[in-house]
Amino acid sequence: MTTDEVSKRALVTGADGFVGRKLCAYLAGRGWDVLGCDLRKPSGPGPGVTCDVTDPEGLSRLMDGCGPLTHVFHLAALSFVPDAIRNPSRTFEVNLQGTIYLTQALRKHAPNARLIYIGSAAAYGQPRSLPMTETHPINPKNPYAISKAAADHYCGFLHEAGALDVVRVRPFNHAGAGQPDVFVLSSFARQVAGIESGRLPPVLKVGNLDARRDFSHVADVIRAYEQIALHGEPGEAYNICSGQAPRIQDAVDKLLELSHVAIRVEPDPSRLRTVDVSEVRGSHEKLKARTGWQPGLSFERVLLDLLNHWRLQEREAAG
Repeated sequence: MTTDEVSKRALVTGADGFVGRKLCAYLAGRGWDVLGCDLRKPSGPGPGVTCDVTDPEGLSRLMDGCGPLTHVFHLAALSFVPDAIRNPSRTFEVNLQGTIYLTQALRKHAPNARLIYIGSAAAYGQPRSLPMTETHPINPKNPYAISKAAADHYCGFLHEAGALDVVRVRPFNHAGAGQPDVFVLSSFARQVAGIESGRLPPVLKVGNLDARRDFSHVADVIRAYEQIALHGEPGEAYNICSGQAPRIQDAVDKLLELSHVAIRVEPDPSRLRTVDVSEVRGSHEKLKARTGWQPGLSFERVLLDLLNHWRLQEREAAG
């Protein structure tokens, strides 16, 4: 019997978030028994419970009542960089201490389960070479990235200590329908949809359009999470990325092409970062070699799905 054929029961933390909701639905559709948990009770497929990863006693009770888990996908985190800069204490409490509490509960109640720690490629910091591989130095540059890098290192320590079956994931930028509009591509798409509906004036507010970023479709990322959960080598870290780095300008150009109306582009100083990296691009060769995974959905598909999502929101809001 292969690993894929064994009964799979997963706990997904952060299950009410953008990626968490999609991951729960994807796993359920693939035959997994899925339990989602979040600060708010998740409304997705399968049972959902409320939990706070910064509450060790609550996590212990949750684990005690989960039944025999085979995998835990740890997505719960504070992930918006400006919020992390404004409130570093809370960021470290959730992203680092919450991960420690979760692993302690796992070791006590589900010691044979595999933890898939969802970290971030932000841990690499300023690129020293491109494409960035898993051997790139860890050099985080903001409180969010520092907290994720620290938790990544802690999970690596647990593997080396023989305390837990852990595999680490370092996704690069990813987007798709349902992503909050605090993130750049979703912000652009929502503005375009609002302009098309007449709710906003025909001006797209933008920041630095010269930056190049490695964007993946969220559906590809979720597919990679499952493959890493089933086939990743214990203790290893895997990048998830497209391997391409289009300019932010390319995203704007494509959204304007997809739009039904004429739109003027206007720089917004509030959207400019004091320090910005010119290009971020990753390598997924290690993941491909281990699991056969490779990206399947284009950057244009990411933008189209975002735009159609916000168009639907505009129509629903208008009644």
